[in-house]
Amino acid sequence: MKGTYAFCPKSGAPLSDERHYDEYGRVTHHPTRDRHEGATRPDGELTTGAMRSSRVALFNHFRNCHRRHHDADEELYSKVALSFVRLKRTASSRTGWDLYLWYAVGERLARVGYDVEWMNSHVEPRCPDCAGDLRYESEVGDGVAAYCAVGCTETNADRLEEIRHRVAELYRRAFEDADRIESDELRLL
Repeated sequence: MKGTYAFCPKSGAPLSDERHYDEYGRVTHHPTRDRHEGATRPDGELTTGAMRSSRVALFNHFRNCHRRHHDADEELYSKVALSFVRLKRTASSRTGWDLYLWYAVGERLARVGYDVEWMNSHVEPRCPDCAGDLRYESEVGDGVAAYCAVGCTETNADRLEEIRHRVAELYRRAFEDADRIESDELRLL
């Protein structure tokens, strides 16, 4: 993931607050060790996160985030690891971003009875075209729409709809109960 929720795309380790600058003046961070007893050992490379991380990195990030909200749950972690394997195997270039995998895992866990609301505090939707920030606006009623803050396309479409569509598409391809899910039924978006 990029931005506020970035982590090391290889190991899943949290990124330091310490800033390092590359030859172009861009800010990068180094991964730090997590507190898990089987902690991954980051190799010290500098990063700002990535839109696509390894399966191991996504799992480690999930475990680290989960432990901020709940006690460790090995049964849950086993389900999550398997879910990431299935999702990574079926993800396409269109649906392979971390945020789509994160929401699809959250949907999977919600459908088997786990509390997943906490997962929303560890992901930020991004424009499906340019991966830029989104600008949110209230709609009639309780609805919210999100538009690309950069304006990368000529249409002013609600980008949350596209994100929901991609998550539902990925979920349907990865899991056997997929035919029962539509983009407007997602629990985290």
